[in-house]
Amino acid sequence: MDRIRSFGLKAGTRVGNYRVVKCLGRCCEGEVYKVAEVPTEAIQALKLFRTDELPSIRHLVHFAWYYEQVRCTGHFPTYYHYGHWFLDDDNGCWFLVFEFINGRPLKEVICSYSLVEKETLFFQLAYAVVDIHEHEYAIGDFSTLENVFLTGKDSIMFIDCNPGEPDFPNCDFENDCKDELIPAAKLIFGENEPECIKIFENKINAIKCFTNHTLTEVLQKNQPTTTKGETTWRTQQKKQRH
Repeated sequence: MDRIRSFGLKAGTRVGNYRVVKCLGRCCEGEVYKVAEVPTEAIQALKLFRTDELPSIRHLVHFAWYYEQVRCTGHFPTYYHYGHWFLDDDNGCWFLVFEFINGRPLKEVICSYSLVEKETLFFQLAYAVVDIHEHEYAIGDFSTLENVFLTGKDSIMFIDCNPGEPDFPNCDFENDCKDELIPAAKLIFGENEPECIKIFENKINAIKCFTNHTLTEVLQKNQPTTTKGETTWRTQQKKQRH
């Protein structure tokens, strides 16, 4: 799907109770801006949708609802509220306001990582997906690693995803595993995939029926004791949980 037309908002433009700082990017349904709340100057992220480009207002409400459901996982920016605004030459636009995330997309991070660090990062990503699956939702749209951020808290954050449709939230667990995680692994490791990653991919590809527990089960069975990356990741997790 093509990206929507840019709003082209300049710094200082007012949208509701927010003042545009800069554009952060576009996706298939909206354009995201870094904004400052008026008058507090609190920095937030604002995602704009043209009224005539939304399939329906129910889709906007569904997006907001989805982000409320996955908030408890700790892997999505906190969603605050939605609103409506008119710009000079449109039929009105809707917006969602989120917590602004400081971090770097994994696509940029991996460039400077060693093989062991890449292993650690991959398992961080996989277990973040597990956390969301266990709440009975899927993610989508993270295979390029552009919509996945590593924050200062060493946490995986999905800043964009596929929430699904009204009354049909994204529950495509197979897509997350086969069409998102495996391509993400190829991007992270290139031609230097460790043996444990190859084993993981083979197990995923052999599965015919996926549930929200499938990825959990695969990862629990894929515990090579000689993999430094995974050992490092598990040690970090134990420290965080205790």
